[in-house]
Amino acid sequence: DVSKGIATLVGSGVANHRRAILWGAVWTGAGGLAGAAIAGAMITTFGKGLLASDVTPTFATALAVLLGAAAWVLIATRAGLPVSTTHAIVGALTGVAVIAYGVHGVRWDALEHKVVVPLLASPLIALVATTIVLRLVPRRVAVTDCACVTAPVAALVPIGGGAAARTFEPPRLILASTATCDARPTVARVTLDQLHWLTSGATSFARGLNDAPKMAALILAGAAVSGEHISPLVFFGVITAAMVAGSVLGGLRVTRVLAENVTRMDHREGFVANAVTALLVGVGAWQGLPLSTTHVSTGAIIGSGITRGGAVDWRTVRGMLAAWVVTVPLAAALAITVYGALRLIGA
Repeated sequence: DVSKGIATLVGSGVANHRRAILWGAVWTGAGGLAGAAIAGAMITTFGKGLLASDVTPTFATALAVLLGAAAWVLIATRAGLPVSTTHAIVGALTGVAVIAYGVHGVRWDALEHKVVVPLLASPLIALVATTIVLRLVPRRVAVTDCACVTAPVAALVPIGGGAAARTFEPPRLILASTATCDARPTVARVTLDQLHWLTSGATSFARGLNDAPKMAALILAGAAVSGEHISPLVFFGVITAAMVAGSVLGGLRVTRVLAENVTRMDHREGFVANAVTALLVGVGAWQGLPLSTTHVSTGAIIGSGITRGGAVDWRTVRGMLAAWVVTVPLAAALAITVYGALRLIGA
């Protein structure tokens, strides 16, 4: 899932695939660990918030949900399909809960308001927000991609009669192109490319912050029933390590799809798309709304393409949408299969 935070770096030419993936992996890890401290609402939602009050989740059901979701995400990743881990977990959780506890074992109202509505609305919000921001800032402004503070300059200016006066030009803040900033001595500078790295890191951080608590919540709920007393930090540490390893080892295929196949973008568009994604997903994690980083970032990237006059590969988008639709039932089917196998061996 690392591609969701760093695809714009690759697509806009700011970084190559490997550097971008390593950057995203580091910030995903930071977000995953931070989730132990500041994503309590998400833990509540996925711990028991989607199950009926009289349902006690078991370790077997939690394990089946995670393995079923992981199996589908792995299959999709190998195929280069940017599916949603959140979608997969929700599908797996719902499927196993219905089999294990019956239809009334799921809080369908909570599922609708806390999961389904945010998942459906967030990519549209991201698309609209990205489009509005990019259209408010005309494309010609993109040449102003550097803010620099000029170095103080002292000079002698002839005043006649062989005399000269010393002048002093104080530091000034200049908003211009990178080439203009390069042409004069500066004491500090920040470019749009550098800010793009920051928004990419923020998106990856938000992704870790949003996803790690969902998985930790399921295991914590199951462990509590089995009498295990293990610090939540241990679970978050293991989950975060796995997310980082998965990012580094398997993030290339989906990154290529999002970075190269959906639409072309420049650094201005990539910066805005990432900023919108980081804001929406980060707020969602804080409020316990399980937004899909996949859906939000894809909506933002499509929004950046629309501002280019519709320069979007809709064939690729249709394939992604189809993968999103089948994620819930297929993750549910895989999780139910795992649950049945665990029951057979007496787990």
